[in-house]
Amino acid sequence: MIFSRQEKIVFIILASILVFCIGFMFYKTRVVSEPDTISGETQPENYIVQISGEVFRPGVYHVKEGTRLYQLIELSGGATPQADLSNLNLAAPVHDGLRINIPGRNAHENPLENPQLSFYKPVPLSGSKETESHGSSHLVVQINTASLEELKKLPGIGDVIAQRIIEYRQTHGPFRSAEELLNIKGIGAKKLQDMKDSITF
Repeated sequence: MIFSRQEKIVFIILASILVFCIGFMFYKTRVVSEPDTISGETQPENYIVQISGEVFRPGVYHVKEGTRLYQLIELSGGATPQADLSNLNLAAPVHDGLRINIPGRNAHENPLENPQLSFYKPVPLSGSKETESHGSSHLVVQINTASLEELKKLPGIGDVIAQRIIEYRQTHGPFRSAEELLNIKGIGAKKLQDMKDSITF
């Protein structure tokens, strides 16, 4: 069959319109479906946390992953004039299930009694203690609050590994078990066994 020139032009126009429509429908379908996938991958996790002590509105709050302590304090109405924030790491991230107590200036609260130890700045002698047993001294280091110098007192722990322990606490929150220390580069099963009796949580 031989088409006239006019018929060929009409055919080309119709084919172009068809290709354009198919391409547009494919693009529209892709654009509509992509946001759901991206949203599912990047949606922040919801945390449930509790704050008490010297804040105006103590209670349980729902916060997003990545929320910092200072933001949680602001969410609870802010710190009262009696609050003592000097030993708190306000930049520390909160985690799910957190219970944090904001101490008062006259409370004399021991940081070791607070469930979220990583919020406290390391202070001398707050992270380690010595106990007398059968006339000998045994060093016990509070792994979640110990300073760099205190961590170096543990068997096999030097400057580098001690700094890695502190950085891990700041990133992931407090250690919950001795085995979690195996996540620190430079700490293997043998080194963990050597220091296991010298750490507490």
